[in-house]
Amino acid sequence: MGITCENCGAPAQPGVLKCTYCQRPVSAELARHAIPCPHCQEPNLWGAQKCVRCQAWIVVQCVFCGGVSPHNQTACLNCKEPFAGAPERKAQRQAQQQSQQNAQTAAVVGNVAASFLGAVAGGIIGGILDD
Repeated sequence: MGITCENCGAPAQPGVLKCTYCQRPVSAELARHAIPCPHCQEPNLWGAQKCVRCQAWIVVQCVFCGGVSPHNQTACLNCKEPFAGAPERKAQRQAQQQSQQNAQTAAVVGNVAASFLGAVAGGIIGGILDD
């Protein structure tokens, strides 16, 4: 058995918050959690990704975890990362990680080079002392 409009008793269309007959929300609870479309302001059911009226996206994708959240949320519902400034923070974190990797690589290469040069110098000095 499907959902019926709390106001007029008409059967509700799947995925649509407004009753097609009385144009009121089919449920006060569903209306309380509705996501307004950023383009046409049509209220959409929680969990929808596109507006039922204009098909505009009502969700945004997190640049950190790839999860989707309603556009009216301030942070990702999955990883809790705030949306404001997220691309800049991600770029900064990636730059820091790259810098750390470069420093680690330089340390390893420096240690190998020092060992090699020490062995060469030791061989030269040993050859001079043997003469």
